[in-house]
This record gives sequence, C-alpha cells and structure tokens, in this order.
Amino acid sequence: MSKKNKDIEVRIEEEQQKVDGQQVIITKLLIGKKEIGRIVPKDSKKFTLEMNSENTGTVKSVEEGIETIIRQWNLAE
Repeated sequence: MSKKNKDIEVRIEEEQQKVDGQQVIITKLLIGKKEIGRIVPKDSKKFTLEMNSENTGTVKSVEEGIETIIRQWNLAE
C-alpha cells in the first residue's frame, strides 16, 4: 500500500533584525512552530538562505529562496 500525501501548511513571517549594523527584513518559513529556514538580504540583488543555523546558499529573489527552502526540507524529510 502506498502512503497518502498529507497537506502541510507553510507559514511565511517577516521580521526586522539588525544584521551587520543595518536593519533588514528577514523572511522566515515555519511549519507549525518549527522554523525550517530563513531568507536574509545580502545586498540589493542577492539573498542568503539559512537552514538549521547554517548558510546553505544564495538566491536572486525571495520567491526563489522560498522554493529552495521548501525543496530542501522535503528532501530531508
């Protein structure tokens, strides 16, 4: 028998934090109360991805970052 796919709700929250002396808006992805990743602006055209408290890569947009974090989370589960 095969498993039935379960729908999982991913929440996106934004918060202001100080990074390298500058106030930036960080985008966090959460499943329930667990944070699965965050997207931190690096400069005007690049964003750094953080998963499990580690930098995992650089993307060109927040949307690309969201897709990448969800994809990596699905592979790890």
